[in-house]
Amino acid sequence: MEQFEVIKAVSSILARTLADGVSEAVGHRVPVTFEYGPDARKGKGSLTLVHCELRTRPGKDDREYERLPDGSEQFRDRPLLLRSRYLLSAWATPPEDQALLGAALRLLHDRPALDCKGPEEEAVVAYAGVPTATIDSLELAEHKLLADAYGMPLAPSMTYWVEYRLRSGKVTPIKRVLERVTDFRKIDG
Repeated sequence: MEQFEVIKAVSSILARTLADGVSEAVGHRVPVTFEYGPDARKGKGSLTLVHCELRTRPGKDDREYERLPDGSEQFRDRPLLLRSRYLLSAWATPPEDQALLGAALRLLHDRPALDCKGPEEEAVVAYAGVPTATIDSLELAEHKLLADAYGMPLAPSMTYWVEYRLRSGKVTPIKRVLERVTDFRKIDG
């Protein structure tokens, strides 16, 4: 998995965290999908996680020093510091939809750090820290606008921001001076 897949990886990790934690809290499997479907309310309910906004963010964005396994060194150009906004909606027969959203709210309140599973996800996401989910308010007008944009009805929903980095692919090798020879000569003239 390449590091440019960081947005996809963050979405997958957030969805897995929600599916596992909410399922454990309510006592039955709660699927998490990335788009609304007509059968979202079927069964005991589901959650929809929609990536709805991407922004740059301030922070330390100096070029990165790296030592490779072969002992050579390089600088990687500055990373893009990003934050993604996710719309999380709960689907079930009311008021069970509110219970699903409440379980998700409590889960991300108690454990905001997103846990990577396996070395591939860790290499893509966690090379510069562990991404965390931060809750953000959602006004009714904005909720309606987002729901219409993604072709879904209104449902109990919240938004979350997740911060991460997108590494540059451009690297510059570092060439160290191993030995310096200074030659002094008398120049006649």
